[in-house]
Amino acid sequence: MNTIAVAVICKTPAPGKSKTRLSPPLLPEECAQISSCFIADLSSTIASLAADGDVDGYAVYTPAGSEEELKRLLPDSFRLILQGEGNLGDRLDKGIADLLSAGHAGAILINSDSPTLPKSILRAAVDALKTGDRVILSPALDGGYTLVGLSQPHAHLFKDIPWSTEEVYRLTLERARAIGLPAVELDAWYDIDDAETYALLEREVEGLPLAFAAPGLSGENAPRTTDFVRRRAASGAAVKAGAMLSSVAVVIPCLNEEEPIADVVRDVLAAGVEEVIVVDNGSSDRTAERAAAAGARVVSQPMRGYGRACAEGLLALRPETKIVCFLDGDGSDVPSFIPEVVEPVLAGTADFVMGSRLRGHRESGSMTPQQIVAGWLSGVLLRMVYGVRFTDMSPMRAMRVDKLASLGMTERTYGWNLEMQMRAAAAGLRCMEIPVDHRRRRGGESKVSGNLMAGVSAAWKITTTFIRLARLQRRSSAAKAGLTARSLPDGRH
Repeated sequence: MNTIAVAVICKTPAPGKSKTRLSPPLLPEECAQISSCFIADLSSTIASLAADGDVDGYAVYTPAGSEEELKRLLPDSFRLILQGEGNLGDRLDKGIADLLSAGHAGAILINSDSPTLPKSILRAAVDALKTGDRVILSPALDGGYTLVGLSQPHAHLFKDIPWSTEEVYRLTLERARAIGLPAVELDAWYDIDDAETYALLEREVEGLPLAFAAPGLSGENAPRTTDFVRRRAASGAAVKAGAMLSSVAVVIPCLNEEEPIADVVRDVLAAGVEEVIVVDNGSSDRTAERAAAAGARVVSQPMRGYGRACAEGLLALRPETKIVCFLDGDGSDVPSFIPEVVEPVLAGTADFVMGSRLRGHRESGSMTPQQIVAGWLSGVLLRMVYGVRFTDMSPMRAMRVDKLASLGMTERTYGWNLEMQMRAAAAGLRCMEIPVDHRRRRGGESKVSGNLMAGVSAAWKITTTFIRLARLQRRSSAAKAGLTARSLPDGRH
């Protein structure tokens, strides 16, 4: 048999036993309903692939005795194979082995939580599996994978993996390398298993872009899932942006921004952020008072310095905060872009995301020519030295808190933003830039671009920061190389 078996691995839906991590926001009955939608839509995509003649559709299912109920969700051509016992790795290993034992040239198992998984990813997986003994993987946004494919059994890939952690995909690739098994990595997609990823599904159903998706990649039509999401949203039960941003805090460093700060705080809260930290950097006006009245938590850093204020904001983060987003308090940044800036970090496809004002829509007069040139020049230097592409040094940016804490930030004034980009690039973090809009400041005087002397001072600080940190990075690399050389036996340099 030369066909490839493509199977959805699933549990027959039942209230209280299906998609339980989606409750809340969904009720147990709704969890079972949407699980049925997922299975029906994904199996339909597999069936459309089978029309090409080189694919057979399966469901690798549990529990035993639920066959007739499950068949009502599947195309008539699908065959069933009962899952094995044990943990997820044991069940994946047995599922692959059973499908290959049925005589197929290869076997692909797909997570049933990805109803909009693009057909193009499935087709690429099938075609790649025909080229020899290799593992085919499509990474999921949570650190796992949406599908795995093999043409021969390789039990080692699934043993002692810490399932349901961010390490699954990375460790699986390491296992493949350890046994000399080539790995084909396909485009990433997402699975829906909690409130935050359900909110991503709502965005997709609404036709909004998914920042993690590769260029030109869009989700497959999933009519039953789409109908479920739309009916639930029409009833007023949609998962709002706040569900996505519950682990996100926004830090706003401020100095004498009493005029715009209240509106900025309110706009950030309206974007779905639950925690807004305004750092008063020694203001002589009512900035702190107005920020607190608008709903922010205000902390004080009386020693002047943009970097000092940002660092103080980090110290004020609650332990449960996973992602921190920065923006300015003058009203020039547009808070409605926060979900788009945060989404790739939240989804796990980036560690650091910066919003580029130069790639977005800029209100006339919102940036000086000096700022535009500085953003462009810093981008050129970063690309030359570190190989990453930035077009701006925008204050609107988001990063995982643990990653930022590991960078060892030292700048205490205007060099903070550039240092973050340089250290993130040098550390090999996954960096991304997306377009954001930018407005003219809503009040006060810019500490960087509103007067000539401050602008010159900031430009000098940015330039010297780049040179100094680049030299430090070079010296650090040289020192590590020297240490490695000294640790080798004589003659093995």
